[in-house]
Amino acid sequence: MEQKDYPGLYRAADNASISAQSAYLRSVKWHIFTLILGALLAINPLPNAIYSLINASVFLAALGISIFIASKRYERAWYSARAVAESVKTATWRYIMRAEPFLDANSVHEVNAVFRDMLRDILSSNNQIGDLLGGDDCANEQITPEMQSIRARDIEDRKNFYLSARIDEQRKWYAKKSKHNKKRSSQFFALLVVLQATAIALVLSRIAFPEWKIWPTEVFVVAAGAVTTWIQLKRFQEIATAYALTAHEIGIIRTKLDEVNSNELFSDFVRDAENAFSREHTQWIAKVEK
Repeated sequence: MEQKDYPGLYRAADNASISAQSAYLRSVKWHIFTLILGALLAINPLPNAIYSLINASVFLAALGISIFIASKRYERAWYSARAVAESVKTATWRYIMRAEPFLDANSVHEVNAVFRDMLRDILSSNNQIGDLLGGDDCANEQITPEMQSIRARDIEDRKNFYLSARIDEQRKWYAKKSKHNKKRSSQFFALLVVLQATAIALVLSRIAFPEWKIWPTEVFVVAAGAVTTWIQLKRFQEIATAYALTAHEIGIIRTKLDEVNSNELFSDFVRDAENAFSREHTQWIAKVEK
């Protein structure tokens, strides 16, 4: 399904999460840049008042950015909005697949009421981010025509759609992200080793060349610290491992679909699959509660 086919609440939370994530990572990058620039200027080849003031201004900017990051708390908005988006997404797939708690009823209006109540519960549980969920998405439908159309299909059509648009799509996504994060983990670790080795080499070089006055050792030390911070922030290896396990779990769940031959069994299948997908959204909630 495309984003426009999901409830308005999902689209609002998804956009809010992406926006907050971008703002947070952008702020961290600027903080890192000013720290490294300040360390570079601290080498001080021009020991005069103006140069020192420029150097101090850069460190003052770094301090200002750190205060800005702490005050804006972009990461909390990022995690909270993502938790809402993933909760709504899971509820949406349960609804369109007629899975518990959205099983067939005497009237589809009864099921729609259950879905609306679930959205209301999700929203009330996360009212602290209400200011992030504004914009044009507020006017979008919460039960879209595409959702109703898919739900109206027979079980075979729903099974095929769920297999291609949800199971296989999520499996490929987790596998791709796992590979990407594993690669980035190796790259940043190699960069960290190079920076630390360079800093050590410069320290030892001072012994061999004591007459040299300017040594950029601190620049590489600060840069190594910045890379370490980025690795901890992005959690490349941790995410690579978690996503790889999830991809394998989805593959195992996928094999059960051939055994599904009734609405009840399909409901159980969707429940198990969505529980596997929701593991990430549970991690977002855990981050918010820390």
